[in-house]
Amino acid sequence: KKRMDLAGPLLASLFRMLFKKLTKDVSAYLRKCIDGNREFNLNLAIKAQTITNGLKYSLATGNWGDQKKAMQSRAGVSQVLNRYTFASTLSHLRRCNTPMGRDGKIAKPRQLHNTHWGMVCPSETPEGQACGLVKNLSLMSYISVGSASKPIIDFLEEYGMINLNQQFDPANIRDNAKVFVNGKWVGISSSPEQLSYTLKGLRRTVDVSPEVSVVRDIREKELRIYTDAGRVCRPLFIVESARLKITKGLIQKLDKNRQAGQVEESDDDLFDDDENIDDDMEEEDIDNPEQPSRRRRKKKKSSFGWQELISNSVVEYIDAEEEETVMICMTPEDLASSRVFHETGEVKQEKAHERDIAARVKTDTNLKIYTWTHCEIHPSMILGICASIIPFPDHNQSPRNTYQSAMGKQAMGIYVTNHQLRMDTLANILYYPQKPVVTTRAMEFLRFRELPAGQNAIVAILCYSGYNQEDSVIMNQSSIDRGLFRSIFYRSYMDQEKKVGMLTIEEFEKPTKETTLRLKHGTYEKLEDDGLIAPGTRVSGDDIIIGKVTPISNETLELGQRQTTHTQRDASTPMRSTETGIVDQVMVTTNAEGMKFVKVRVRSTRVPQMGDKFASRHGQKGTIGITYRQEDMPFTAEGIAPDLVINPHAIPSRMTIGHLVECLLGKVSTLTGQEGDATPFTDVTVEAISQSLRLQGYQSRGFEVMYNGHTGRKLAAQVFLGPTYYQRLKHMVDDKIHSRARGPVQILTRQPVEGRSRDGGLRF
Repeated sequence: KKRMDLAGPLLASLFRMLFKKLTKDVSAYLRKCIDGNREFNLNLAIKAQTITNGLKYSLATGNWGDQKKAMQSRAGVSQVLNRYTFASTLSHLRRCNTPMGRDGKIAKPRQLHNTHWGMVCPSETPEGQACGLVKNLSLMSYISVGSASKPIIDFLEEYGMINLNQQFDPANIRDNAKVFVNGKWVGISSSPEQLSYTLKGLRRTVDVSPEVSVVRDIREKELRIYTDAGRVCRPLFIVESARLKITKGLIQKLDKNRQAGQVEESDDDLFDDDENIDDDMEEEDIDNPEQPSRRRRKKKKSSFGWQELISNSVVEYIDAEEEETVMICMTPEDLASSRVFHETGEVKQEKAHERDIAARVKTDTNLKIYTWTHCEIHPSMILGICASIIPFPDHNQSPRNTYQSAMGKQAMGIYVTNHQLRMDTLANILYYPQKPVVTTRAMEFLRFRELPAGQNAIVAILCYSGYNQEDSVIMNQSSIDRGLFRSIFYRSYMDQEKKVGMLTIEEFEKPTKETTLRLKHGTYEKLEDDGLIAPGTRVSGDDIIIGKVTPISNETLELGQRQTTHTQRDASTPMRSTETGIVDQVMVTTNAEGMKFVKVRVRSTRVPQMGDKFASRHGQKGTIGITYRQEDMPFTAEGIAPDLVINPHAIPSRMTIGHLVECLLGKVSTLTGQEGDATPFTDVTVEAISQSLRLQGYQSRGFEVMYNGHTGRKLAAQVFLGPTYYQRLKHMVDDKIHSRARGPVQILTRQPVEGRSRDGGLRF
């Protein structure tokens, strides 16, 4: 029953409101003209600013509605796109919000509901206030755009539905089914079964829009049809007579198309759009019939992709309402066993000694009863973007997946491929990002291999020296020196020349002591005459990065500080007091009003140090407690010293078994040179991984004999060791360290000011 408001309907409602306001202003002006017997001037009547400013205000502040009624309007509708990691950007684009008071005591709206299966991610939701109210769409879910209901109603009438406007005997209503379109009762039908069957058939051949949903409610004697926008649906394979409609031939076609697509992309990306081709190529087409445009169009038409799967009635979109009326089986294997039962009447029973004790326990579907109508594409598609990056999430305690979904958005990596050209306010780039050894199948589609956010570290689970208690980790200093988890931090500073009053304009220049009032504490020496700093200059706290002055009028006295020589006031931008770095790039351009506009980007290298935060992909976060050189780290018989040592106490109470299985599979993968598949809900067992490890000549459960790095003696127990994918998170000690003795105080109370950026005091 729920609908989602997307950008289209939201902007439409806002525009409608602003347009009403515009027409109201015009009519008021017209009335004024008639009353005052003046000539009506259309240019004065229509104020262009009404709609422009209204849209700009709402998009800038996120308060959706009238500027004057800011209290009643919805807040937070437009947000700044998160650009921390590529996954965080994608996740932000698929976030949905329930407009409800965050302080409500009711738990129901926050809980997971059965109908969320496949539509909303069960793991990815924030902790605290907004928990369960802010949700993220699953990978496959899709939101309907909406189509007109008129053609459907016309079709229903042609097909024998009795319209409510026609004359009919009210007694007939009991025997016939009511027909609803978008919740509105439009008529009654004597053959609802036939009607719904025909409509579904038309939908599968795309004669009716594929996102129309047809619900036949037998108990209530109703046929409900929905064509409206904002319904969340998801695709499913269609099943007919216990067989999938998708065939090997279609899969081969898809494969061929994908390979052709890759070749074509690498060839050249000349033509992306059919429309553009038509416009550009018309004249040339006449002269030369074999113009690339024609060939391309043929190629485009012959391509075989998702749309073709829908039009060939292999896949169809089902929304939550229609899902109640269909039978969906989980895997094609269930379908096969059901078919065997229907054909032979036998149920294949596994004998107790045949079953692998470590194998996943499957729910026994009662095969006799069901006629399947649909089949899941893959059960792992219930997860959202951030949860799809977790290996073996089905082996973790559920809140751990939620924690990782939140931390995956704070991991450093490469957030876009053109980050060197962009001037984002903040950006962290990992020097050597690696694709994980242990992957999930969904990662391929999230481009996690191309834009990863972490590195494969060799991790030992071990108590060593006591500096990894309480979720701290020991890191190998030699690995850090070789570049492990090293990152680059960019911060951009921005300023523009503004108009002060009608005549005077601020200017970028290097302020001088003689002519400028109120100079700041930092040094102005690094500025050039145009008020900017040269790329490659080393800058540190409170240095002035952009020099700017505002002219002051002759009347102002400036509290008696003003001398006769003073003609301007300083309006420069200093560097953040706690940061140091090198000026990376300076961009000078003009803004919409034609005023000068400057952006300066400063970069600094961040090397992992004590206090920096790291996390595996299983919600196991920790800070560096100490770093040891390789000589002081424990080492294996082969001479391998781990990059990270985590505490064994982090595992039992948190039940992140996925962390251990990832480590084991990572070990096998590095030895065989293949990626390990850790997609959830598959038949990979720990037993099978252990056997593969055994074949490689290692202890099957991943234990190794280790030696103390300080004494060289053998450690008393074997140590679980292997590669695990770790993420460096954005919480770094350099950004948080803060202390002060004396400093600025508030004028009124003379208490120290608050906050690190203002050099404030510390409460305790």
